[in-house]
Amino acid sequence: MHIEVLNSDISSTELEVSQGTTYEKILETIGLNQETVLILKDGQAVPVDGMAMSGSLTIICIASQG
Repeated sequence: MHIEVLNSDISSTELEVSQGTTYEKILETIGLNQETVLILKDGQAVPVDGMAMSGSLTIICIASQG
C-alpha cells in the first residue's frame, strides 16, 4: 500500500506499508511521537490505532517543541 505523508517538519515522505498497518506504526516508522501530532486523512482526523488507507496523510504538530 502506498502512502504519502505531508508534514511541515519533514516535507513529504512516501512509504510502502503492508495492509493492516496502523497510523501509529506509520508515525513510529517516521520517528514521530503520536502524542504530539494530529493525523488527517482527506481532511478528517483519524485515530492512531486505525488501519491506514492508501493515499495522502497530513500530519500536524500540535505540541510545543520547547
